[in-house]
Amino acid sequence: MRRRIEGLGVGPVYRQVKRGLWRIMIAMMLGLGPLAGAAPANVAPAAFALPALMNLLNQFQQLHLRFEQQATGPGAERQQGDFYLQRPAQFRLQSVDQPLVVSDGETIYEYDPLLAQLKLQTFDALDALSPAKVLLMSEAELGASFAVTFDGTQGAAERFLLVPTESTSLIAWVRMSFAGGVPSQITLMTHSKMPVSISLALVALNEALPSSLFEFEIPEGIDVIDDR
Repeated sequence: MRRRIEGLGVGPVYRQVKRGLWRIMIAMMLGLGPLAGAAPANVAPAAFALPALMNLLNQFQQLHLRFEQQATGPGAERQQGDFYLQRPAQFRLQSVDQPLVVSDGETIYEYDPLLAQLKLQTFDALDALSPAKVLLMSEAELGASFAVTFDGTQGAAERFLLVPTESTSLIAWVRMSFAGGVPSQITLMTHSKMPVSISLALVALNEALPSSLFEFEIPEGIDVIDDR
């Protein structure tokens, strides 16, 4: 039986708001949330955009990025945390007082310590249109899932627009920006047609990452939802 949290005061309610913003972050990174909207206009296709994007992605095997997301609206605040990635299929998304998401290459663990709840799914079941998986895709997988075009440049950044090839996709488009050869920003369109952007700052590139980052030991006495 899942636990219920009773008698929430001001502090816990405030934390719930923060956690709601984190849920948006997880949904965007994993492709789990409903997204919709129109693609930006005046984006010219380029036959070599996909190879150019892959050339950038192939430069890293291990990557540690620090992310920052600024939400809008009353009481909004920045969400900050760390994103670790290791090819071919491992990643870790973490922030203070927020659910932890870990992929060991086969299983994705989404652990919420506040609710004492763990959700499990296979890596193969991860939405092919999610930014987390896009960063790990091969050129063939990217080409099958997206129409990739250049989206202009801004200073030293290189930008690409990824439009899903499936008309039934819940994601309208993903914009990926690079600076210095590494991802610097990921922007998606929400169901309300408002872009949500995640800024990324490089911490380490192609430096060995501890294997423990991509391992998860299931705690005893928690609620486990196994969708594998």
